[in-house]
Amino acid sequence: MADWIALTEENGRWRALDVATGGQVKDRRSGPSPRPLRTEGVAATLAAPSVGLPPRPLPCTPLPEAAWPRAEIGGASLPALPGLIQTNDQTEVQPAEAARIAGVLAGVPQFDGVIWICGASALWAHVSAGEVVSVMRAASAALLAAMGAPLEAGADFDAALADTLSRPERLARELAPLSLGKTSERACGTVLGAELAAARPWWLGQSVLALSSPTAPGWSEICARALQAQGAQVTLGDGEAALIAGLAKARAPGA
Repeated sequence: MADWIALTEENGRWRALDVATGGQVKDRRSGPSPRPLRTEGVAATLAAPSVGLPPRPLPCTPLPEAAWPRAEIGGASLPALPGLIQTNDQTEVQPAEAARIAGVLAGVPQFDGVIWICGASALWAHVSAGEVVSVMRAASAALLAAMGAPLEAGADFDAALADTLSRPERLARELAPLSLGKTSERACGTVLGAELAAARPWWLGQSVLALSSPTAPGWSEICARALQAQGAQVTLGDGEAALIAGLAKARAPGA
């Protein structure tokens, strides 16, 4: 398989990952438009919600089981990955997230548990028998960034996490200092505690894989720490490697 480019769109940003034959990323570029990111004459695979492919309803495999649809972009027709949708509440799984889930399954086909993609908009995905069964979203990292709080576990992180996990209704009160432009050592733990309270069915008694995301650098390590503090079974995973492994499926014969 020759070198190729993974074109992805997440959180309003496009990225082009130049991928070598063995799956190593040789170069990364980003920008607001896909056009300047693609090198002419090099094969590319697309994972972008803005190309308008209809999402596939859950439960389903993260990748289409038939040939991938194609989308026109920059004058080229490229294999494109659709997103997924949970029809009862319209929660969507973005194409790049579906690719990461597929990448995990490419390495561990029998994975049965929860994949937590720790991005600006986090995704909790219950995966079983090769299918995405159910999903939940949370905006913890995006909320903290919007309020000017760094994504870091400060001195009071553990106490704030435990307090809000047991009393999530205190979230607004805990974040009050940020609304006045002040700093808060408790903010990160407070918001993540509320997320864990909402996501309890996705991690309690489950095996959880916390994947990194370029939309919230370093956040997956903090998320994993938070779950470990609850005695949950959680491991850290490389979201970039999972993304490449998932999108590489489009390069396989018949895709």
